[in-house]
Amino acid sequence: MRYEIKLTPCKSYARFNGCSIPFFIHKYSKLFCISPASTTVAKSKSCRIEVGDAHISTSILKHQGVRVVKVNANSICNLRQYQVTLTLEIYKIGQFSDYFMHRAETDPSSPSSSGFIVSIQDAKVACINSIPSSYFGIVYSKALIQGKWHYAGRTRSVHIVKLNCGN
Repeated sequence: MRYEIKLTPCKSYARFNGCSIPFFIHKYSKLFCISPASTTVAKSKSCRIEVGDAHISTSILKHQGVRVVKVNANSICNLRQYQVTLTLEIYKIGQFSDYFMHRAETDPSSPSSSGFIVSIQDAKVACINSIPSSYFGIVYSKALIQGKWHYAGRTRSVHIVKLNCGN
């Protein structure tokens, strides 16, 4: 964490309150003081993308009667992000290679693609049968933060999950 300290000229030691710290800078031949009230914390950028594990959506199963594999993803930043393009891909583990199943992407021109948290919560693949299959998600993003473009590389789900959902 980086701190910025504001120096204010002081006339004499008699003017300091109990919280101020006096010091003399020889180069300027002036007396300066620092107090907690004049100290500010500079905000540093702390941004990340997250991708959840694949799961059977109980909500869609309950309300629509359809079994689907679902993966959620977020772009999270402590600074406001604009024009976020968050891309989520769902893959199924195959015998010889992984199979691409679905891609979901946020629209950078949409108001929901700006803010401190931008999410994809509607990426899903329908189950055709109940043959166990393993799934995972990969997410990557591009966002405008403080006037500069920032890119986050491909991030995979922590766990590859075997679900009773074949297609």
